[in-house]
Amino acid sequence: MTFPLPLTPFEEYAFRDGTPSHPLEFFYRLSFDGPLDAAAVAAAAGESFRRHPLLAARVEEQPGRSLRFAPAAPFSPVAVIDGGSELPPIPALDTARGPLARLLLVTRADGPADILAQFHHVACDGLGALAFLGDFCALLDAALRGDRPPPNTADPRLLRGRGRYGLDCQKLLRSLPAQARGLEGVWKFLAHRPVRLALDARAEQPAGLHRLQRATAEFRGAHVRGLRQAATAAGVSLNELAAGALFGAIADILPASACCHARERVRLSIPMNMRRPADRRMPAANVVSMVFLDRSPAEIAAPTLARSLHDEMQLIKRLGLGMTFLYTLAVARSLPGGISRLVGDRSTAATALFTNLGRIFSRQVVERGGCVLAGPRRLVGIEPLAPLRRGTALAMAAVEYGGTLVFTLRTDPGSVDAATTVAVRDAFAHRLGRCLAAQSPLPAEVRAVAGASA
Repeated sequence: MTFPLPLTPFEEYAFRDGTPSHPLEFFYRLSFDGPLDAAAVAAAAGESFRRHPLLAARVEEQPGRSLRFAPAAPFSPVAVIDGGSELPPIPALDTARGPLARLLLVTRADGPADILAQFHHVACDGLGALAFLGDFCALLDAALRGDRPPPNTADPRLLRGRGRYGLDCQKLLRSLPAQARGLEGVWKFLAHRPVRLALDARAEQPAGLHRLQRATAEFRGAHVRGLRQAATAAGVSLNELAAGALFGAIADILPASACCHARERVRLSIPMNMRRPADRRMPAANVVSMVFLDRSPAEIAAPTLARSLHDEMQLIKRLGLGMTFLYTLAVARSLPGGISRLVGDRSTAATALFTNLGRIFSRQVVERGGCVLAGPRRLVGIEPLAPLRRGTALAMAAVEYGGTLVFTLRTDPGSVDAATTVAVRDAFAHRLGRCLAAQSPLPAEVRAVAGASA
């Protein structure tokens, strides 16, 4: 692969949709059980950036030309910050200079260290970032043990096909009748107005800085098995069970004036992975689309909520309606004003975002404790922090690692305060806990905590 490389419609959307106060960036926080050698971290990071070239790029914007990826200016692959009791505000990435990702080594006086990995959505999605981090962990382990680095399995040539999604002219034509059903979803998107969470928060989000306000719920061992049993018993996926719990948790905090208009709905934005088996060796990139699920307060309160989400997601998957958003972006780019006009009003697109990255680092996990090793250290936890769009004040991301299912809620400090963030997390965990309580038989320790916040 050689630069420059034109941006796909989705990449351009991710670039233009950001604002100085809300750059479309996301994070992973990797927690290790001891200190890390800064030189080894820097060496592993440098090689990881070489294997994933879009992250080591910048966005080139010139009048009269389409946006392109170009090589970043020289950069240091890792910065070291003092973790203290709480993370300081994190500067946004400079897309014009690059790179489009950053690793921060968070040190503490008491020993354990974190890696805070920051990514701009223009360069990759959540799964692409995990591919980069999987390579980084393997390279760090080799560096700390003095071994040869593991071979590079990524093929950068595949990046040139990242916006085609395996479609040729015949496949595209065959998909059009099914996409007509997608127009129903577009009509519903336009006919409904998403509720915007603008509660009584006092702190404004500083321009160009991320204040990582968050709360995490964890389910371990028997809890995770119980949730899967509950989902199976209800005829839904665990994803749909969790999405229903998030709908309910959001409804719990809405003021009485919310959804007072017939058009208003709580809307979840849900990313959809569009990778094919042939994309397995693709370096970090954006191969993702978006779907939107709307529910009224009455629909959220109904006992059939999770089942209705399941039926809608099955229709989306069966008809390939994950492509509808991508087709919309492609058409918008060809019209006057392009994607800039599509996102220009900065209106609220969704009340919240929900994404589940699934079971991660399964290929890197070794016998000892079921965790990724970095020399003498173990990766003992991971916290995903999804991007916050302007107007979408809440985002939840889920991963499963080391037998623990982690749901991290990230909120916009300018719209939702810290206490409300914790309240939403607790309401979400309580709803999933009720699903556990409905399962029988379950181990005694599960019954003892069922319904409690995690």
